[in-house]
Amino acid sequence: MGINTLLILLFVALTICLWTILRFSLHGYGRYEAEFTEHAEDSFEQLFLFMDTRKVFLVNIALLLVLPLFVWMVSGSLFYVAIIVALIFLLPKFVVNLMKARRTALINAALPDVLAQLAGAMRAGSTFLNAVETMVEETSGPISQEFSLMLREQRMGRTLDESLDNLAERVASEEMDLMITAAQISRELGGNLSDIFQRLSVSLRRKQEMEGKIRALTSQGKMQGWVVSALPFLIIFALMFLEPEIMRPIFSTLLGWGFLAVIVLLELCGALMIRKIVNIDV
Repeated sequence: MGINTLLILLFVALTICLWTILRFSLHGYGRYEAEFTEHAEDSFEQLFLFMDTRKVFLVNIALLLVLPLFVWMVSGSLFYVAIIVALIFLLPKFVVNLMKARRTALINAALPDVLAQLAGAMRAGSTFLNAVETMVEETSGPISQEFSLMLREQRMGRTLDESLDNLAERVASEEMDLMITAAQISRELGGNLSDIFQRLSVSLRRKQEMEGKIRALTSQGKMQGWVVSALPFLIIFALMFLEPEIMRPIFSTLLGWGFLAVIVLLELCGALMIRKIVNIDV
């Protein structure tokens, strides 16, 4: 077998290998893009945000390619590169969950006033749907958006019970579930819905006052938990500049990586214990 034949076979083998790697890479990229954009579209719809998910995905990919390379050039440590990659993957989901929690909190905070407004409108002779329409026109914010969507679903052919169930599923809070359950039971069994809404408004307002007092009393414990959890990492960060030679084995040896893994594990256990202590269900 001549040298030319060997070169041709080597070229063919390399071409096949590169083609296989490229194919699987593109398949993985396409799958990740589809999952990312689908999840982003669902999340943005729930938050009433109208953004181009394709652009959001491209920004995420750009950060995933640029930031780890920049961190590697600055620090030369695989540890920080791994942290940056993990943050890029986890941060979008964390931000979306935080935005959902804030939106739900705003809806729950406005719900007592909305219930009192609905109760007053129904006492004046309005039906439940008419009272909701008036409330949507006179209020703003997330709760107005959610009830407006409920009304549009009902006008497009869904039953009122289906629209209310969808509202409960979107908001996913105990307070909204109480309101919707009261409205559905009143429609099925009868009863004075305005009085029910008025009493529920008073109960929810008292519940929010109690939750506010609990948050104020437990805020110091939560802050202590954050400080204690961040203290080991802040000390490591400071020692990296003060004593870089002493700290280098932590990031370059197997024993050092094990040391860091134990720190992270104990920090997570401590954070979960502190969260369990300071979280009080009303």
